[in-house]
Amino acid sequence: MKVITVNAQQDAQLDAARRAMETLLNCYCREVAAPGGHLAVGLPGAQDDWPQSLRMALRAAVAGTAAPADAAGALGVAAGPGVLHISLPHSRARLLVAVAAPSETGNFSYTSAFYAKIDGKPWAILDWEALAATLLRELGQQTGTGHNEELMQQMRDSVGVTAAVLAVADPGPFAAQPAEAFIASEQSLLFGHPFHPAPKSRQAVTHADMLRYSPETGARFPLHYFAVQREHLMQRSLLDRSCDEIVAAQAPAGLAPDDSYALLPVHPWQASHLLEHPLVTAALEQGRLRYLGPQGAEYFPTSSIRTLYHPDQEYFYKCSLNIRITNCVRKNAHYELEGALQVSEIMRGLMPDLKQRFAGLEVLEEPAFMSVDLNSGDAAGDREVSEAFGMILRRGWQDFLRPGAVPLLAGALFGNHVHGAARLRELVAQARGGAAVATGAGDTAMAERWFSHYVEELMYPVLYCYFAHGVIFEPHLQNVLVGVADGMPCQVFLRDFEGVKLTRERYSAGDLHGVSEAARTALWYSADLGWNRVAYCLFVNNFCEAVDQLAGSDALLRKRLWAVVRQHVERYQKLHGDAQSAVRLGELLAGAPLPGKTNLLNRFFKRADRATTYVPVGNPMAVREAAWS
Repeated sequence: MKVITVNAQQDAQLDAARRAMETLLNCYCREVAAPGGHLAVGLPGAQDDWPQSLRMALRAAVAGTAAPADAAGALGVAAGPGVLHISLPHSRARLLVAVAAPSETGNFSYTSAFYAKIDGKPWAILDWEALAATLLRELGQQTGTGHNEELMQQMRDSVGVTAAVLAVADPGPFAAQPAEAFIASEQSLLFGHPFHPAPKSRQAVTHADMLRYSPETGARFPLHYFAVQREHLMQRSLLDRSCDEIVAAQAPAGLAPDDSYALLPVHPWQASHLLEHPLVTAALEQGRLRYLGPQGAEYFPTSSIRTLYHPDQEYFYKCSLNIRITNCVRKNAHYELEGALQVSEIMRGLMPDLKQRFAGLEVLEEPAFMSVDLNSGDAAGDREVSEAFGMILRRGWQDFLRPGAVPLLAGALFGNHVHGAARLRELVAQARGGAAVATGAGDTAMAERWFSHYVEELMYPVLYCYFAHGVIFEPHLQNVLVGVADGMPCQVFLRDFEGVKLTRERYSAGDLHGVSEAARTALWYSADLGWNRVAYCLFVNNFCEAVDQLAGSDALLRKRLWAVVRQHVERYQKLHGDAQSAVRLGELLAGAPLPGKTNLLNRFFKRADRATTYVPVGNPMAVREAAWS
């Protein structure tokens, strides 16, 4: 690990605090202020009582901008710098911050300090904690729920983690070797979700362990193994080998005490949790379990933290973690283990047709799982132990990668702030056959071509799975790998079956006969809820961020990239559409709002992720566009 200087620590803390303000305000604007009519983007001339320092920053920004006249006309308002104004009616306060340009989707680039004014008091510059306290106080007054200290603590945790990983990070170009490029992309998400109030929150983890085991620090470590008596082993497999046979083959030879025990690997964090559970302690004393400690080769944590990768192994290990990471405690409940196998089985039946239609599609199935059932008589305790040990095998990408390609996490390119933009510029320049330029995404035509390849590879199979087969993928930025050859997208890998659901209208209980009622209930979504998930993950979480990173400050390129999306939506309907897709996609092309997931409100109200709500997000695919104003 590199030596951290005092200056590096200070810079990292400043960058983490700044980004925390940006992502929190992103959420508040999209989820609360815009739907409530309390957001406006003021033109440079409408300065009213703005602070002098803000007016100076805005004048400097305007002087350095030369937005083409046709860009302003296309967007309906001046496309250059302006001031974002947010009213907080319950707090009787206002917020101001300069932005590089209006944004229909809420993807603002903030270019000044953040200012607040309460009635009767002068303007004040806010730090991140003051901004968070201001917005949470307003939300509490709006909803009558009071202050949410839990969310405030999650934000503190997120800022601390971000500062720590920024201080040790050493981002650079991706390697040409596939495994090295894959690991680097998975471990490069230094800032996290751009529309989440606490994108790097990892609760109940010590600072030392966070640095030791977080992917962003370049972590790699041996797994911790337990041996479980086979009568207490719970497993299923769709493969020609059982899950424990595959795990044994990937573990150090001779590790199991004898044939009456099976090996079960866990994440080091989880080993500490398990060793403190009273039922596990009792089982260890009785010999039903044995703790074997850290053993064997080092595995790399991927961006989800709990999914572990070794370049020489065929399968990833998706482990349980009893740690809340962003929205959820990341443990594998039994119904999630069953659901992964059910989706894998369904996708095996669909893949021949899907591959024929969409040659660049690969799906990383999850065909086996294992856990522990202590059968102690304590039903609640046994369930806790089973969830804590639950582990899923995920197929690796190695056998499906096209010659000359490297697999890169989409989030490393599109959801990774300045570092993602730099990597994206390098890829576009590579595709163009030249060196990366200092700013922008390179030649406009190549950026459009690059993005068009990506949209086609990803959007077509995701939409077809939903409309033709009732399978709801969640193609958000951490669930998509992009196969890139000579800088250009040539294939996509969809992963993480925990997020894959099935429409109740298409799959009856009889169709899901191999799983429990709890698993069926978890798998079922209505067609409407399924569409919200697909449309949010695809168009908002994924394409909005991709366009933002590719276009940067180029308003014309932004408009042309959204025209690319529109053209592909139209082409998809012509080639693969049906009556259902004609309605849904027709509404989008006519300008219906996109669904935006409410990450801030989910955390504020402490809602389960399945119970998320959606707010309307501006739809740039419409022929006639109008930015927020």
